[in-house]
Amino acid sequence: MSVKPPLELGPQHPMFAIAAIKHIPATGQVEITRTDGRTVRGNIGTTTGHDAIRESVFVPRTSSLKIELTSGTNLTMEIGTLLTSVNRPVVYLDQNHWIDLARYCTGSSQISEDRARVCRRITELVEAGKIILPVSGAHLVEIAKKADRQRRDVAQVMVKHSQGWQMISPLRVRAHELHHLFGSEPAALGKSQVFTLDPHALWADDKNRQRPADRPAGTLPAEIQGLIDRITWAEALLETFVDPESTISDIGTEMAEKWANSFQELAIHVRNTPQARPHLRDVTRVRALSDFIQDVARAALVAGWSTEEFQQWWTLRAETEIAAIPMLGRFRELVHLRLSNADDKWHRNDLNDTLFLCTASAYADVVVGEKKMISYLMRAQGKVPDGARLFRRIEDALPAIETAAA
Repeated sequence: MSVKPPLELGPQHPMFAIAAIKHIPATGQVEITRTDGRTVRGNIGTTTGHDAIRESVFVPRTSSLKIELTSGTNLTMEIGTLLTSVNRPVVYLDQNHWIDLARYCTGSSQISEDRARVCRRITELVEAGKIILPVSGAHLVEIAKKADRQRRDVAQVMVKHSQGWQMISPLRVRAHELHHLFGSEPAALGKSQVFTLDPHALWADDKNRQRPADRPAGTLPAEIQGLIDRITWAEALLETFVDPESTISDIGTEMAEKWANSFQELAIHVRNTPQARPHLRDVTRVRALSDFIQDVARAALVAGWSTEEFQQWWTLRAETEIAAIPMLGRFRELVHLRLSNADDKWHRNDLNDTLFLCTASAYADVVVGEKKMISYLMRAQGKVPDGARLFRRIEDALPAIETAAA
């Protein structure tokens, strides 16, 4: 793996005199090695829920966390700071392509030679610091359905090669795009806001999270507290992915099922109702926006729009202005294309596929995804802002990845 250039830590920096901080979760042992070679040892108590980590070593000058798992796997996660931004192409892989990457990394016979060769090259580019392979909440949902070795092998590869990079929740992207559309958020989202090392980026409700009562704000310098938050999050992210227990939300599954059924019923209704055909785009726009109509109204309210202004926008400009938004434009167009084809049955997994692939294709450089969704997103191109290059097979994507990495 290539070595990141050292960070400039001046004499006034809180971490200037520290070369490394080692933590052993099972015993609570902490060892701080200074740049002059001296070592300080202490114990912070055992940490529950960190069964997969044998030890972690934070290196301030590379802002990286080197982790050894109890399985013997070694990996490095980037920690970053508030100023860290994306300086490499972002390649978003759908879950099935991560599984192929895991098959290559574990020497499985279930992968062809050609695909193994491509996966080897992808890992080389990641380890050389040439590309970013982020994980997302959709990946976590999919991996959580698995258990034991079937989960562990894929999860370890995902954590190792994502190196701490995440795609933020599509719900956060959607909220930001709406506030920008209505004028209360002056800056449009960029790649460095959507793909990040920030703690809790996977979740939709980060702004509502409260600091634990036993760790009140202000007890540590902001930079040190931020560092602790990032290291804690990196370890928690790893543990969450490699947890060997299967976790399925019955409530979430039921809601996704109802969501899919509502679209399927509308598609059949449109096909069987000749009067609806001339107004198809109006019908599909209303259905697409009904998923988050409260968010739309809230964004307009925050921007100070009157009821009359909002109604005029809804009637005259909503179609064209939504089309000009990276993620929401894709979501709206994909809903239209699918509702136009009642033979294309909706499934509960479509909820995650639609939200996350619309987000990734809007802001990443390359997306390798599920065949059907990628086909729809390709059809939407030309009607939405430029975004990622889209591929159904990782073999086809490699030349574009190589070009972007170069």
